[in-house]
Amino acid sequence: VPWPDLRYIFGEIMYGGHITDHWDRRVCNTYLGSLVQPELLNNLTLAPGFKSPDASKMEYMQYQKFIEERFPPEQPQLFALHPNAEIGFLTNQGIAIFK
Repeated sequence: VPWPDLRYIFGEIMYGGHITDHWDRRVCNTYLGSLVQPELLNNLTLAPGFKSPDASKMEYMQYQKFIEERFPPEQPQLFALHPNAEIGFLTNQGIAIFK
């Protein structure tokens, strides 16, 4: 993972481009420097009840296979939504199909 590149993209392009005050940009970059680190991936909660494995102990393909095999099925809780959020979506899709 190119950590310096990610920090630059977030700190200077995506979010930093909207920060007009020099000191606020400095604070943003300081937070990014502290938070966006390789340790971020260790025991990261990718979904409720699903923690990522230690990335340093797996190759890329092993890591990908681990996620593909063990990641829970898609559900509203994965996106921090109420379980009933899916009901409205599925209802609208059903209506669209029968139109």
